[in-house]
Amino acid sequence: MNFTITARHFKMKEDLKDYVEAKVKKLDRFYDNILDMDVILGWEKLNRYTEIRINVNNKQIVIKEMSDEIRKSFDTALERAERQLKRYKDKRRKPTKVKAVSV
Repeated sequence: MNFTITARHFKMKEDLKDYVEAKVKKLDRFYDNILDMDVILGWEKLNRYTEIRINVNNKQIVIKEMSDEIRKSFDTALERAERQLKRYKDKRRKPTKVKAVSV
C-alpha cells in the first residue's frame, strides 16, 4: 500500500508524522486490497481537519473530519475509515441476490 501525508497551512512535526504513519499502516488489517491512500492534515482558523482518501479496486472512499485538535480529528477519521473498510469488505463478500423466476 502506498500512502502520502500532506500538511496544509502548517509545518508538520516529526512526531505527528510518525504517529500518522504508524496508524495508517494498520489499516491493511481491515482490507487487503488498498491500492493507495492520501492523508491530508489541515489548519483553518480555529479548526483542524483531516481528510483521508482511500483507493480500493474501482472505488474511492473519502473521509473528512474537523476538530479543535489535529490528532483528535485524525483519530476520529481513522475510526470512520476502519468502519467503512469493514463495511466495504462485507459487501464484497456477500453474494448478489438472485430473483427467482416462476414459470
